[in-house]
Amino acid sequence: MNQVRAVIFLSFVVLLFSCKKKDTQSMLGLDVQPENDLLGITVTDTASVFMHTQRVDSVRTYNDQYKYLGSIQDPVFGQTHAGIYSNFSIINNLTNVSYGANPVLDSSEIVLRYADQFMGSFNPELTYDIYLLSEVISPTTAYYTTQHFSKTKVATVKARMSYRNNGLCLVLPFDDNLGQYILQTPANLTTNSNFINAYKGIYISSANSVLSPLNQGTIARYNMEDDMSGINLYYHDGNSVSSKIKTAQFTFKGNDAQRLNHIDHNYYAAASTNLFEQVIDKDTTKGNGSVYLNSFGGTRVKVYLPFLKAFSDSQNVSISRAELIVRVNKSTISAEYSVPDQLALIATGAGGVEELVYDQVETTDFIKYGGSYDPNYNYYKFNIARQMQKIITGKIYNYGFYLVNALPSKSLAGKRDNRMQRIVMGGKEDLMYKPVFKVTYIKYPYDK
Repeated sequence: MNQVRAVIFLSFVVLLFSCKKKDTQSMLGLDVQPENDLLGITVTDTASVFMHTQRVDSVRTYNDQYKYLGSIQDPVFGQTHAGIYSNFSIINNLTNVSYGANPVLDSSEIVLRYADQFMGSFNPELTYDIYLLSEVISPTTAYYTTQHFSKTKVATVKARMSYRNNGLCLVLPFDDNLGQYILQTPANLTTNSNFINAYKGIYISSANSVLSPLNQGTIARYNMEDDMSGINLYYHDGNSVSSKIKTAQFTFKGNDAQRLNHIDHNYYAAASTNLFEQVIDKDTTKGNGSVYLNSFGGTRVKVYLPFLKAFSDSQNVSISRAELIVRVNKSTISAEYSVPDQLALIATGAGGVEELVYDQVETTDFIKYGGSYDPNYNYYKFNIARQMQKIITGKIYNYGFYLVNALPSKSLAGKRDNRMQRIVMGGKEDLMYKPVFKVTYIKYPYDK
């Protein structure tokens, strides 16, 4: 009987402690949890956060489907101009194309299909300059947003988007002389390789548009791979008096396509004084008021969390969560200037290079990393528990962090030429939009 009671008692004790351990784990939800006795959870949000804005000269521009074109006079960020470099090629990769013995050009045009995103005013009139390239865009070269190619201006026109076949498009003039030459030169129509080597490509810019606070302009996104996007040459058979108008279409998509953005940020053109002093005068103390992430990677925010090692000076510490919360200045959000859905917080490496934080690398950590905008609380939140754990245990050095206008995934954190929105956030002296670094951790008293 005593043996039975002993067995029942021991079973009860095992069950009790098993349940207690399970409840503790569930309650904590730890990202990094020690295996032996825990003394308790500590939460602090008083750690110092220092930030300031850095100007970025250029970012990589990628050959992809969507490109940006236009000019704006942003009341906070000054002027930004986005131009498009693109080659064009024979549609459907056709070979040995002929437009007849005597094709006569009637008109020519460049068409860009609007892709449902814009910044600034919607569809104002801008001044567009069209250029022909005299050098090929190389498919094996990594280009950046400051890149320019040799070119010759062939047209200037004031234009705005209009509807064509139920789609909103920007239609600009092409060079009629070149159009006629393309039609009547079959030697360059044998293959797309020959065609591109002969005609190189085009550049479109609106940087000469007259902008002001009352005429803020626009930058719009265009789908270069839409069937409507391309160059159209309208012609007729010069040997026939009854010839109907025909169309020779050339495309911006396909295996041979090369599409790039050229971006200019002009902070001298009425940018806010606080931003100007940070990116031009390099006054880092001005970041105590506000910090700024411009469109297309034009700026990044340097973030210092200087006292992380202090968490482990007198005890062993396991970091559960390390959350940087940056708050958006709501007064700078409008229908014309929205904020990005997501941002990325990455590490600063030796020499100031950009590196991923450890919380971005593994899927199990990344699902807790965050980076999305919360419109209810007007902030972005990043959990860098894994990175902080490595810092306080001396496995990596704390060079600080960069807050960048990019998607937070490890494969996209370096891509910024497609980030059209911009954002203003509070610095440490902004009482309403002050950033917070909130750390949840467990202390344990002895080495393992």
